[in-house]
Amino acid sequence: MTTGSFADTLSSNPDLFAGILPEVYFSKYLSLPSSPARPPSLRGVHEFRHCTMHAGALAHTLGSAVVRMGNSIAVCGITAYVVDSDGDDDDGVAGGLFTNVDALGRTGPPTPELMSMSEWMVATARSVKLYDREQLRVAGTAQQWLTLQAQIQLLGSSQQGQQQDGYDVAWAALIAGLRATRLPRAVVADDEESRTADFGTEPEIKFDRAQASRLVLNYADDSLPWCVNFGVWQRRRQDRGDDDDDDDDDNELVLADLEGRVEQASVDGRISIITTANDKTIESISVAAGKTTITKRHVQKCIELARARAGELNQILGQVVKEI
Repeated sequence: MTTGSFADTLSSNPDLFAGILPEVYFSKYLSLPSSPARPPSLRGVHEFRHCTMHAGALAHTLGSAVVRMGNSIAVCGITAYVVDSDGDDDDGVAGGLFTNVDALGRTGPPTPELMSMSEWMVATARSVKLYDREQLRVAGTAQQWLTLQAQIQLLGSSQQGQQQDGYDVAWAALIAGLRATRLPRAVVADDEESRTADFGTEPEIKFDRAQASRLVLNYADDSLPWCVNFGVWQRRRQDRGDDDDDDDDDNELVLADLEGRVEQASVDGRISIITTANDKTIESISVAAGKTTITKRHVQKCIELARARAGELNQILGQVVKEI
């Protein structure tokens, strides 16, 4: 195949072009002088994926949510189990939250990427203190607690080997699932039944769903903490005009809400932010400079966009919880 025919083949087959040369393919769109856009959706550089949420759809859970962002989908189901603890340990078990993230239909042991995502979600949930664990103490017992378990399944692009797409949508599903969670009243059985445990006998715990109460989060509905991701893309030298200065701001773009293998492979740096819509609260910022320099200007722009996105997600979830 000649060079000309190969180039003609790529230009006539965008999927092949993106698969073989993702960075070149992506750069051609972002280098458009008038209105750079991201293929194939042609989203603007600061445009977020369309988001939908549904809550309370899964049976046999205390709370559940389905969140879709673009082609990425996360399904979260919240359950609970009883643990014995004096409440003073530092392992986060008593009244804690544990997550298990997996890709729908996958078999075998969890991949390192999925394990890393699960660990990140647990650590982040503890760091931002999503709820007061005292509400999970079993009434009438000295050291028995409910511990929450969030099972999160990824679908779409997050399922197909693109777990980097899944952090924000998985976190959103967790927040929505917790917001929809109702805790059944956990009490010691009246007949004082006991069960055999590792250290003797313990009272039997029974659950009364008729007296369930909402899990109270430490954040108001208009100031929930959301995860928002960004990439920093640097224009390649060969795509710059003759008059472009190396320090020109036009040669670097902040891209909101990365999705898909092409975008993930093409950005030079990444910024991830946990924030509320409140202009005084930034829970965490993670920066990976990669092949570029992350500047104060980049971070400020990301914070501005992240707060706007947090406000949008608050509104979407607010409409959903009214329906359950």
